[in-house]
Amino acid sequence: MKPYNRERPHHKKGFKKTPRPLSFDQMLRRFKKKVERAGILQEVKDRLHYEKPAQKRQRKKKAAIRKEQIRWEADQLPGIHRWY
Repeated sequence: MKPYNRERPHHKKGFKKTPRPLSFDQMLRRFKKKVERAGILQEVKDRLHYEKPAQKRQRKKKAAIRKEQIRWEADQLPGIHRWY
């Protein structure tokens, strides 16, 4: 078939390109990412053992303190040490 006479199906109206099939490894990787982003595994781990409401508050407070400490240290100028 000559190149100038060739019909191209992607130029036709309504043509949709079908995605290529994924390998098993690619599908598994995609599934793991979706599960991780949804937080399903973390929720399952949290539900394995009952945690009292006071313990939940305490855990969340400690996490917030750690997060704020990291943020505070990142804001400090490097090389300036104050010894009081």
